[in-house]
Amino acid sequence: MFDRIFNILRANLGDIFQEQEEKISKEDWELYEQYQRNKRQEEQKNYEQQFHQSSWQQQQEEKQYYGVLELPYGASFEEIKIAYKRLIKQYHPDRFHNDAEKHKAAVEISQKLNVAFAYFEKKFGQ
Repeated sequence: MFDRIFNILRANLGDIFQEQEEKISKEDWELYEQYQRNKRQEEQKNYEQQFHQSSWQQQQEEKQYYGVLELPYGASFEEIKIAYKRLIKQYHPDRFHNDAEKHKAAVEISQKLNVAFAYFEKKFGQ
């Protein structure tokens, strides 16, 4: 942000600002450069934390999908497909058309199963 303000002022004030810039001491310039280095280090640190956090969140999401499919973490795509077919047969909403409460629960469960299976299809490129 400081850089942007600096550039705007330089563009608008032209020669006057250039004269002031020449008067900036070497010590002030070194302080400015130190500020810039610290700023870049902080941005890098934030980026690394964000990447680590998003990776961790993705792993937790994947664990939940394995749980929805009642599988241990790291199961193969073939195991996932078999579990999905078994569970979708068990909880398909058409099986509970006579009982509204069970039908509603089956719809929710089948939606979760479909989301989990779609995630693994995308992950494994199927």
